[in-house]
Amino acid sequence: MFELLKTKVSEYTKRYQIDLAYVIKNEFWIYLGEGITLIAGLAISVSFARLASKVVFGQYNLIFAILPIVALLSIPGLNNAVLRSVARGNEGTYEGAVKTKFLWSMLGVPVLLGIGVYYYYYNTPVIGICFMISSVFFPFIYALNTWSAFLQGKRRFDLTAKYGSIKAALNAATIITILFLNPTQLVLVVIANLVTDSFLTYFLYRRSQKYIINNVEDNECKKYGYFLTTASIAGCLSGNIDKILIGILLGPSQIAIYSIAKGIPDRIRTLLKPAWSPFMPKFSQDNVEMREVRRKAKRFIFPLALVILGGSLLYWFFIDDIMLLLFSSKYVESTIYAKMLLLMILASIPSAFLGTFAIAKRQTKSIVLGYHIFPFLKLLIMFGFIYQWGIWGAVWGLNLSMLVQGLLIWAGIGSEEWSQE
Repeated sequence: MFELLKTKVSEYTKRYQIDLAYVIKNEFWIYLGEGITLIAGLAISVSFARLASKVVFGQYNLIFAILPIVALLSIPGLNNAVLRSVARGNEGTYEGAVKTKFLWSMLGVPVLLGIGVYYYYYNTPVIGICFMISSVFFPFIYALNTWSAFLQGKRRFDLTAKYGSIKAALNAATIITILFLNPTQLVLVVIANLVTDSFLTYFLYRRSQKYIINNVEDNECKKYGYFLTTASIAGCLSGNIDKILIGILLGPSQIAIYSIAKGIPDRIRTLLKPAWSPFMPKFSQDNVEMREVRRKAKRFIFPLALVILGGSLLYWFFIDDIMLLLFSSKYVESTIYAKMLLLMILASIPSAFLGTFAIAKRQTKSIVLGYHIFPFLKLLIMFGFIYQWGIWGAVWGLNLSMLVQGLLIWAGIGSEEWSQE
């Protein structure tokens, strides 16, 4: 049976010029890792929903909505730049990129201290204390997380999955334990998260170093990393502005309701996105254009459409029961919002694939449209919608924004290919 399947895969690869064995092998590891990570994240949300108050959960979400924005100081675009360089055999760029990220991330320390002082004296003291504590761990969490990009560049998706799964599981176990022991103490929960995350990130970074086999450097890596970071600034703002605005305009309890509503749709979207990860090294190395990708993908479109349709129906009919089972009747208000976010999930599929192609091929126009200009449009959409309609505005703003991003990246790819003809 196994030999027959292996033969069929080989025949399919030769007939359609798609390395199906490569895709299947690496998709397995990617989804194993992502699945465990998502389960761990879901377990944290369920524990918060059932053990902590809405205020505590809302404050926790607010803190971890602001931290990724400050993390822009660590030059996160270097992660994708390292992945691309390592896929091309330039492994010497890894250590240099980590050092650069660490130096830049030191700027986050005074920034977080400043935010903490503001919250402590003028807003919510417990949030202020959490931000001041986070400044100590900030460089270790956000500067050393390049280990995953390095291993993906080497196509070691098995190691990325194993290490990422262990990290997520241990982090979740620590947070859940603290919630069981003392669900009212936000500071203890945040400390548990930060200590575990920083220790495991450092350990995995050190572990990844033994897989470096050459010192060849890519002189364009840092420059490209800075470019990708500038591309992600507005995107990071727009990706977290919903929770921040809801927290400011409506309060922590409403953040909790919105976070629960967004939790499962976000995790499904995250689970779909890695489907394109094996293609990043492939696109980086191969001279392939989007028209050729479209030609090869025709065989997949109809089966993919059936899978998406079936998944959408299952989501629509069972999300109510799933939300009630996981989060209890305390968050019944979140159910209808979660149902409407099905549109965001569907729109994220083409956006993720097109974005992977554009970044791998360094298609500047597509990146500018999809990751520079789009986030500003999303910021305007989210701000206007939330200000006008509250949580409902955030839901419809997310749906509309995801559709707009896909269209912009598609337009950029088409424009670049037309200009080459």
